[in-house]
Amino acid sequence: MKKTALLICIFILVGSPLSAQPLNEPIRIAVKEFPPFVFKDGRGFCIELAKAICDRNGLIPEFVFYDSVQEVLNAVESGDCDINFSGLTITAEREKRVDFSHPFFDSGLVVAVKKASETRIHDLFLKILKVIGYSMVVFAIGLKVVAHAIWFLEKSDNDPKSFPTQYRKGIVDAYWWAVVTMTTVGYGDKCPRKIVGRIIAAVWMIIGIIWFAAFTATLTSSLTVSQIDHGEIKGLKDLSGKRVAVIKGTTSEDFMRYHDVTIMGTQTLDDLIRSLKSGAADAVVMMPRP
Repeated sequence: MKKTALLICIFILVGSPLSAQPLNEPIRIAVKEFPPFVFKDGRGFCIELAKAICDRNGLIPEFVFYDSVQEVLNAVESGDCDINFSGLTITAEREKRVDFSHPFFDSGLVVAVKKASETRIHDLFLKILKVIGYSMVVFAIGLKVVAHAIWFLEKSDNDPKSFPTQYRKGIVDAYWWAVVTMTTVGYGDKCPRKIVGRIIAAVWMIIGIIWFAAFTATLTSSLTVSQIDHGEIKGLKDLSGKRVAVIKGTTSEDFMRYHDVTIMGTQTLDDLIRSLKSGAADAVVMMPRP
């Protein structure tokens, strides 16, 4: 929803460079699941890129999977693995422990919230009814005023196209005329003859055009806003007081702590998504998938 920090996907190099490795020797590469860069089954952009580099340098890649960023850093720093080749953020603290290559992918952090629920659909239905209800109230008031004005000014028993002087019959015809006139149907069975009546009719037609346009625009905008509205959480400033899940040991956690947001830590990406789907977290902060 909102970009909050700059992340750089890189690989880490420690010790001797790749070119110094003996030919046809295995090189241990630390990786962590991070779709689409690294998948559990050994696929991904970083996996393929590492294989291509190793093939060009006559090396045999041996991928070692770890569950967290800290485990990856510890493995490279301790020498258990020669390099790391997966999505990782460059920070000043990490540069004290390992050396970084040039970045090959730039990204950011996003705030993700749960998809619309039945409650939100119910709220949308109520919003539509509210728009229709207000419009009908305005329409009913205008209809009543115009119908009575036309009947009072145009009532006559001598002209079949005028409105009967008897109130019950005349006002029904007046309401009918007001509706067909406003909707631009205009059957012509009843029509005003006097100047004042025609002025009222002209104004009523213009109001009808404006009313229908306003009604359509209001209803459309309500539906549009409901589709793009993510509820009360729209970005970083809305996370205060909310249950925010992050993956432990990542810069997402550091960034949230810097902004004094209360967080709940998870170990893996699956745990992160599961906490959001189950309702344990109101939002999650993570690096987006490209």
